[in-house]
Amino acid sequence: MPVKQVSLYIPCFNAEKTIAACLDAVFRQDHPLAEVVVVDDGSTDRTVAIALSYRVRLLRHGSNRGLAAARNTALKNMDTEFVGSLDADCIADRDWLSRLMQRFDDPGICGAGGNLVEDKILSVFDLWRSVHMKQSWGPEDQKPDFLFGANAVFRREAVLGAGAYDEAFRSNYEDVDLSRRLVRSGKALAYESGAVVHHWKEDDIFSLFNTYWNWRREYYYEQQFFADSGGFSAKMKENVGLANRYLEEDLAFRRDGLLYLDFFLAIHHSLRDLEHFIFRDTGINGAKSAPKVSSWLALTDLAFCYHYAGEREGMPSLLYPKESFSLNFFALMLALNRCIVDRFGGARFQRLLYKHLLFSIYKVNDEVLLEKLLDMLGSHPDWPGLLQKEHPYLRQYFLQISLMIKRWLDDQKFQSSDLIRRLEGSQEAVELDINTKDPVHEN
Repeated sequence: MPVKQVSLYIPCFNAEKTIAACLDAVFRQDHPLAEVVVVDDGSTDRTVAIALSYRVRLLRHGSNRGLAAARNTALKNMDTEFVGSLDADCIADRDWLSRLMQRFDDPGICGAGGNLVEDKILSVFDLWRSVHMKQSWGPEDQKPDFLFGANAVFRREAVLGAGAYDEAFRSNYEDVDLSRRLVRSGKALAYESGAVVHHWKEDDIFSLFNTYWNWRREYYYEQQFFADSGGFSAKMKENVGLANRYLEEDLAFRRDGLLYLDFFLAIHHSLRDLEHFIFRDTGINGAKSAPKVSSWLALTDLAFCYHYAGEREGMPSLLYPKESFSLNFFALMLALNRCIVDRFGGARFQRLLYKHLLFSIYKVNDEVLLEKLLDMLGSHPDWPGLLQKEHPYLRQYFLQISLMIKRWLDDQKFQSSDLIRRLEGSQEAVELDINTKDPVHEN
């Protein structure tokens, strides 16, 4: 039987840490490759320079257009019957491609995916991802629900015939969406557990939880969670339910280092939901364009409101609508504080929780801002009452989140001093990894 002609592409965005190892593994494959294409999606680091030191064809986007667009650029510029893809942080075993290509001996198979193994775990964030964000169907061959885009091979014409990748999916879900369209059209997919790639991704608390929220966003849309206030309330319950499930799993397997991240997920996702719900129909980017400025403006505005509003019926604001999420973010911190302090006792847990929330939402690590927030919490114990006053940008949804979290922390499981102790210990492990990784301070 003649050797099947296959080309391989690697979509890249700021992948200087792993692209060399990825390409080294590509050029060690025991199945011949017609060509290797690197699609650079607007990188600003040394990705391109490193890639060009290998025998690759480089395709470049002038700006960052997203993962689906990079995949489509590759497909439109390749002409072999079979097209494979590897993410830039995936290191393939020597027989990865040959094992996948064997699946195409069956003419009914239009796509085959391999087994992604998380075996470079450098922090608690990587460990949490390896447990709760698997990109593999396991150690046994089976009929997959979809193929993970990080390592797969497709018949090129089948993908193009299905409409290629939907470029609305900039960072994830493009693989699920394409797989579903292929299956609906009568095509078959295969999973080869013996085709192994090793994932060299390194996460921090910002990348971990925002990636996970984005992973599940389309499911949230399908369930109508963002359609109206009723859906939003249901989403809050979904967040707590997911956090409880992970807490129970990690307690059962004695993965104490992950407990705080399980707990943290419910609050982080509720804040991301609130941000999305506030801006979903406006086209406003919220605080993302200048997160540090937005944070300071919001906190200053709330302090002004506290002193100015007094006995008034409503609260004024000096800010524009684009800062409304930041106002709600800090209002939630102020409203939640008493509950957090009562449940977890010392100021250490409170301080680290708010520090981690600031970084996970804004990618801001500002000790002065954190001190200002803690000072406001300590100086004004009557924040919950004040924040229920009418305000042009504060949404009642932040009060919903506050009430939901308070009820959650009143649940029987949080009455256990053992669980509280283990959560506090887990938080310290998270903080140690954050300090070890020395996250970049971004404005």
